[in-house]
Amino acid sequence: MKRRERSKRSCPLGAVQPLETRALMTLAATAPLPALNLSAGAAVAPVNLDSYFKDANPSPDFAIFNTTLGTIPVLLTPKTTPLTVANFQNYVNKGAYTNSVVHRSVPGFIWQAGGYQLSPTSQITATPTDPPVKNEFGASNLRGTIAMAKLGSDPNSATSQFFFNESDSNAGNLDQQNGGFTVFGHVVGAQGLAVMDAIAAVPAPSPGPLASPLDQAPLQNYGAGSSVQLSNLILIKSVTSASEVFVPSSDAPGVAAASVQGNSLLLTPLAPGTAHITVEGYGSDGISATESFTVNVSSSSTQQPGTTTPPPTAVPTPPPPSTPPSVLVPSARGALPGSVVLGQKTKIQETVALAAQSAAVAQREQVALSLSTTSTGSPGDFTVASASPKVKLKPGRQAKLTLLTNHLNASMPVGTYHFLVSVTDPDGSQTTVDTGKTLIVQAPRSKPSRR
Repeated sequence: MKRRERSKRSCPLGAVQPLETRALMTLAATAPLPALNLSAGAAVAPVNLDSYFKDANPSPDFAIFNTTLGTIPVLLTPKTTPLTVANFQNYVNKGAYTNSVVHRSVPGFIWQAGGYQLSPTSQITATPTDPPVKNEFGASNLRGTIAMAKLGSDPNSATSQFFFNESDSNAGNLDQQNGGFTVFGHVVGAQGLAVMDAIAAVPAPSPGPLASPLDQAPLQNYGAGSSVQLSNLILIKSVTSASEVFVPSSDAPGVAAASVQGNSLLLTPLAPGTAHITVEGYGSDGISATESFTVNVSSSSTQQPGTTTPPPTAVPTPPPPSTPPSVLVPSARGALPGSVVLGQKTKIQETVALAAQSAAVAQREQVALSLSTTSTGSPGDFTVASASPKVKLKPGRQAKLTLLTNHLNASMPVGTYHFLVSVTDPDGSQTTVDTGKTLIVQAPRSKPSRR
């Protein structure tokens, strides 16, 4: 006997259907930043922002451009332009953009770099290129985007050169020309756009004093008819990868200045008063989280009679969680300097070996060379160089990479630091090792007056 089919019942009004759980934000503020009491002229106070912000799904999709005129954070688009981003990050990881010259600037249009860089002997040389990458045009060339440069006759000819777009008005032209120029990221934050604009505002003399293809290079403080000096060039000093970006601001920078080095907020107490500090953090999805707090700067660290004891100036941080070790074991070798004077050029280079132990590894790792006041690492460590290589190793094998920087942040406190190397897995597991070498950071030296 054939069983009669029952009709499906409709869902009654007001019934709740289960919804799929989705992560709406990768970066969130996890604890309020506390108010601080500092003394004018005291040492820079570091704050470890990792203690107050948490990224649930970190991914090294930021490229941090450290330029002559400031820092430009760029959020890359590996999901929509995977070949282009991989090509760009390959150049980053091998140092191809270290001291890269901004060799072309067209007012109201673009400025371009990635094709030429300063050699160790301070000569301008062509950047060695890899095979061209396939064009992946999709997003429009709007203001604040970064795109690959290419030959006019071949849409699939992009190698190492890129440009920043200065205006929306050129998008129609660039989107239609030569198969469209591949946008693979955009500038994050108003401060980054301000630095991009500052570079665009540097005049490019016409006719240019340098031979083609550097005849449209912007030159700062250049006098017509004089020889071009290194100080006239606009450089991209380095490009590093990051999983998040923090943008600080102070409503009273004359009282307390705020800057960021890696994931450390650096507060410089300058004069008595009160400053309100705001930190905006961006996760790899481009969504931001914001924290604000107050810094009170006194004229002296000496307590006056009859006043109450001020809160401690040390930054309270939650106890560090127990972090499991990375699946890789790092080791390092290289000729590191024993001392450096802030404001002077220096070369810090370390070759890092990553060894797989009992299991195969195939994932992207975050590798960093940092300076710490301890031999084991602590909140507020200063990252001086980093890379995010994709590692694929069999058990017992190792991979090598080079971490390099040519300068230290001028606001870094003087003192003696340990060189540490760390490797962090995608799940946050981390191993940090002491290289056994230390660095003495000395205060800037004043130039003797000429008589």
